Amino acid sequence: MRSGGPRWFGQWFAERAELVALGFTLLTTASLVVWWTILLRGQLHNNELLEREVLAAQALTVEQREQRLEEIAARHDSHNIMLAGESTLLALLLSGSLVVLFLLAQRRKQQREDMEKLLQFTSHEFKTPVAGVKGLLQSLAMGSIPDAQRAELIRLGQLECDRLEHLAETILAYQRAMSRDPREGTQPIDAARFIADLLAHRARTAGGGDVQVALIDAVQVLADRDGLRVILENLLDNANKYGGGSVKLAAGVSDGHWRLDISDQGRGFAPATAEKIFDLHNRGSGEGVTHGAGLGLAIARQLARRMGGDITASSPGAGKGAVFSVTLMLAPQSSLPVGHEGAANG
Repeated sequence: MRSGGPRWFGQWFAERAELVALGFTLLTTASLVVWWTILLRGQLHNNELLEREVLAAQALTVEQREQRLEEIAARHDSHNIMLAGESTLLALLLSGSLVVLFLLAQRRKQQREDMEKLLQFTSHEFKTPVAGVKGLLQSLAMGSIPDAQRAELIRLGQLECDRLEHLAETILAYQRAMSRDPREGTQPIDAARFIADLLAHRARTAGGGDVQVALIDAVQVLADRDGLRVILENLLDNANKYGGGSVKLAAGVSDGHWRLDISDQGRGFAPATAEKIFDLHNRGSGEGVTHGAGLGLAIARQLARRMGGDITASSPGAGKGAVFSVTLMLAPQSSLPVGHEGAANG
């Protein structure tokens, strides 16, 4: 108990050092402003008394004396008003500066927590396939796998390697998209062709899945190419994992925005938990959030909002499927590019 107290206080102070420093600065500056105001007000009062004493020693008529006294009172009243205004303005400026610093400190803390969560979930996602591939290689080295099962297990090992590669590509693409200025990264993209190229690329790999595509108009959307690929890859992976084996895509234009719906007939979720599945902080919280809660959806939403769009989720309830909707801004028709690159090369 003797050592637990200081250690606890040290940890508490380390986690809140910026807030403690801001609080101390606020109290110090407020005290200085109050003291400075009192000091100057006292000095102004002394000056007024001194001027009245000098005036009393002068040989003046009653009318001249009253006129001078009125001038002295008016001048010192204006000085007091000026002092009060300047003190108030200084206090407001200092308070505003401290509020901005506080918000920056809170934002930095939130970013640090999000980064820690990102690293935690990334490590978790890497750990499972790495452990599987390691166990397979150990079994192959020991010769304990029958020849009849070896080909199938090697295929499963390759799938795990593909999963690792996809996760690494997702994180790298996310980093590239987040490091660029949103205005510089966005460009007109042919939505129909981008989706077609992406699905063709997924069909050539092990993670294609069964995807039914409705008619998608050839419209241009403003998006970051790397970011859009990460968004769609994560949403399709999520639908394949929790969607019961059937995924449908449908797109349309409404109110100047392009909307892509990715629907499935899988687990679904309670309507009240629709927002929680995008929150990194809710994974494993015991709140019944299972439909893709974790890294992929959180990354996808961050990227969509960075592009000026959004991602929402809806479900009638558990076991009744879910719909994830991606909304992006339409590009001006005058900015249609002559040629387009495929999504698979993003």
